[in-house]
Amino acid sequence: GAFASGDSVASVTNTESVRKAASKDDSVLVLDTIGFGDTRLPPDSVVRSLRDTALEAPGGIDALLFVLKKERVTTAEQETLGYVTEDLFGKECLPNLYMVITHAGRLAKEVELREPWLKEQAEASVPFGAMLQKLGPSPVERIAFVENSDPADAEDEEDRVLAERRRQRALADVQAILERHEAPAYQHGIMHRAGEIQAVRLEEMRRDLRHRIESEVRQDLQREMAGMLEEERQKMKEEAETLKERETEMQQRFEDEWTRMREEFETRARELARADLEPLAQEIVERTEKKSKNRRCSVM
Repeated sequence: GAFASGDSVASVTNTESVRKAASKDDSVLVLDTIGFGDTRLPPDSVVRSLRDTALEAPGGIDALLFVLKKERVTTAEQETLGYVTEDLFGKECLPNLYMVITHAGRLAKEVELREPWLKEQAEASVPFGAMLQKLGPSPVERIAFVENSDPADAEDEEDRVLAERRRQRALADVQAILERHEAPAYQHGIMHRAGEIQAVRLEEMRRDLRHRIESEVRQDLQREMAGMLEEERQKMKEEAETLKERETEMQQRFEDEWTRMREEFETRARELARADLEPLAQEIVERTEKKSKNRRCSVM
């Protein structure tokens, strides 16, 4: 089995609030809890067990399995079942209530012996009869009879094979009950509340994660932008220095060319200026000639 077994419901788990085991295909999840209603357990233990059960099954519980050893049922066990089905969860959980009788011996493999045995035990034990009534008109259909055997404890190969066969038979018996189950999952108010609280907490963590990622992305972007700006500034600085070097180079080339061609340019400039000045010189001369002529006429 998934958990250690003991002589009573309460001793199955007495150090942890809830333990869980899942089938290989995750179609079945089993929660092993501290025995609700056991007076030997401190209230804090039951509180933790109820809390963690709600957290593990916020959508509700398909089947409540009350585990009972095949022996004379005591009033304490009847009170424990009553505490769970009447006080803690309420009668609404009865459609989801099943019983698992351990150390069942022949009852685990000889199905025809089960109903007579249940009738005999109910007549002999008032507490057991009261417990069976909670299972409805046909309790035998809501009880799994299993033999406790662990292949790991086998002394030889024959014992191991036998233990494994018993284990598989027990799993098949429980699986058959689950396959016949039709009632909707039982959901206590605390389970519904657990789902709401977990959803709120999950959304808070989702928002926090989004905020953290957005912050990290913004920081990365800022660093990238800063790097790009610095790179751009450096690039512009280099371009400015290159431009300055080009301007200096251009100026030097100009000065060199000017020095080399200045005499030629001066000659050409004179020639060009000569052509430009000739009309002006001619105009001046003509004007001068005209003045001179008029003066001579006045003297005569």
